[in-house]
Amino acid sequence: MSTLPISLPLDALDPADVFVDRVAAMSPADFVAHFHHPRPVVLPGLPAMLPGQLAAADAALAGRFTAVGETFDLGRVFSWEHNPSRDKEWLIAHHKFYFAVDLAQAYRATGRPAYLLRWRELIESWLVEMGSGFITASDAQVEAKRLEHWIDSFLLIQAAGGVARLSAAFLRTFLGRIATETDYVANNLRPGRNHRTFQLYAIFLAGLVFPELRQRDDFLALGRDELCANLEHDFGADGVHIELSSHYHQITLETALAFVELALANGIALPESLLRRLHRAAEFSMWLTWPDGNLPLINDADNGDHRPMLALAARLLRDTRFRWTASGGTEGIAPGQPSRHFARSGYFVLCDGWGHDAASFRRRQHIFYDCGPLGAGSHSQYDLFNFTWFAGGRPIVVDPGRYTYCADPDAEGIDWRYVFKRTASHNTVTIDGRDQTRYLSKSNTPPPGIERYDRSRHPAKHGPDVQLFDASSFLGESSDWICGTAFSHEYTPRHTRLFAFVRREYLVILDRIDCDDGEPHLADLRLHFAADAAGRVALRSGGRGLRAVGPGWRLACIGREALAAAVEAGWVSQTYGIKDAAQVLSVRQESDRIMAFATVLAADASGIRIGRVEWAEGACPRTLAVSVELTRHDGTACRDLVLLRAPDAERYEEAGLTYDGEVLITRHRAGGGIEYACASHPGALAVAGPAGAAMHGQGAREWSATTTR
Repeated sequence: MSTLPISLPLDALDPADVFVDRVAAMSPADFVAHFHHPRPVVLPGLPAMLPGQLAAADAALAGRFTAVGETFDLGRVFSWEHNPSRDKEWLIAHHKFYFAVDLAQAYRATGRPAYLLRWRELIESWLVEMGSGFITASDAQVEAKRLEHWIDSFLLIQAAGGVARLSAAFLRTFLGRIATETDYVANNLRPGRNHRTFQLYAIFLAGLVFPELRQRDDFLALGRDELCANLEHDFGADGVHIELSSHYHQITLETALAFVELALANGIALPESLLRRLHRAAEFSMWLTWPDGNLPLINDADNGDHRPMLALAARLLRDTRFRWTASGGTEGIAPGQPSRHFARSGYFVLCDGWGHDAASFRRRQHIFYDCGPLGAGSHSQYDLFNFTWFAGGRPIVVDPGRYTYCADPDAEGIDWRYVFKRTASHNTVTIDGRDQTRYLSKSNTPPPGIERYDRSRHPAKHGPDVQLFDASSFLGESSDWICGTAFSHEYTPRHTRLFAFVRREYLVILDRIDCDDGEPHLADLRLHFAADAAGRVALRSGGRGLRAVGPGWRLACIGREALAAAVEAGWVSQTYGIKDAAQVLSVRQESDRIMAFATVLAADASGIRIGRVEWAEGACPRTLAVSVELTRHDGTACRDLVLLRAPDAERYEEAGLTYDGEVLITRHRAGGGIEYACASHPGALAVAGPAGAAMHGQGAREWSATTTR
């Protein structure tokens, strides 16, 4: 591909360098008339104006711009090199020209020339002042997103008849810079991940929309071929994006589907292997999406309603299950299985079903569980065994999100980038106040106690990864469980967690912390609640147990040692740069021996009422066995046993039951008989009476009075 001259001032581009001969030779009037007509390609229907776009356009008219949670009044005239924020992300977002689409939508909706004039003024001022590659800290993905927004806004203005109001000089320069910016992006591609996806999509889009460009064929071929390869590489075999961020998975898939829609509409062939891989990616999005259309904020992530994207995936990839989620349970076909393991990423999604109508779809329980490695790039947070829980139409246990990429301490000396990445900001156990993986700051002046990242000394942008060992799981007919042990390079104790969705009715979490060095250690079990629960979490604790109640949920927790519990102030950030007050339950115990927590969580909507929770008799120190008395939604009383046995521990025994496998879940009738069992090693389970004969006769991992698996 030849390289076009870049960074030239207004009107300095030679049309013969940019446009095909026929277009380069057009008179000014013919040039404007040519681009006033619809594009000679098939484009999907133009998007409708979104809530807030008209207000954003009005703000841009007045010189007021909002990005990454901060609003600044720059005036009608300003320098594009000036950053009014301490966060470099503000200027990065400003240079991406999101407001160009807002102004174009406002012009299309109202016909007011002021919006078109401001759109032209802002673009023209950028063309006069700026060259390509100004924001090198975020590479050419800034140019790519700016190109995308320039092209999208141009198409909106064209559809509204606004091109006829533009001068030929401006239009030649604007379209010429689209060509040179596209060329710049093509020559400064990232080696992989989401930035490369955005870059290649912008190249493809420019080539498709503007056949008048001399490099059009090169842009189309490069964009198509390399984007197909990049998407197949970055979405893994299980469909999950390589960066393991719920947000970056979604925005990359949105870009991929836009590419597929444009390519197929214009007869551009795509490899079947790509469509299969994107189908898996859309499957993960279907599973990941909460019943209200939002997402758990896993790793660096923002929120957003992703149902429109799933509706597009349903149409392009011909899967009616996607339409079931996109419509909130009113159209399409519900998925057949309630829970799913995404093996490559280590992610699990556990549900109690998919509903049969809109009301039941919204009420269903949805649990995300992270049992995977740190993702590619630097968007990981230090959160092994983290989980989120949505039930009864609302998020209950949440991930706080990312809030910021800025590592520079604020006026109070707080590195908020660290605060949101650290282990203590997630729903797992923190040991000795340290992180599972060591944080390294990119700031030149990190706060005391935080190490600065040094490319020459650190092979990764963080310390050695936390390691997962002895991982096992079971997704059954009526219960799901996940188990594993975390080994950190930052401390000596080992953390083992069993996460069980018992009868897909309620949660039992068993945490064991093994201390083998003879030193006392502090274990802090932390649960972060949704922002709408702030000020509404009530705690009653004493000795080795506690109870907590919040909007839509109830919790009981017991420990091997005395517990110190508190409801602390925390934060949730659903949008970059904005954080909302929330509450965090902290449950601590200290010992130089084995420590353990047993936590029971039930949603009010499930009808489960938690009774007595206690350690079951017959367990040796390294075996955790918790007995949960409860009343079910139909009023029946029962007792559940959830067992996590260490491999080298003695077998577990209680009346009529012996077990020397790893994980066991049983339900006992009010009268004492077993009506359900789920065993990781069924051959290691012995149960007296008819139930035992039935279980061993079937050789089942899961048994009940009505079904066996």
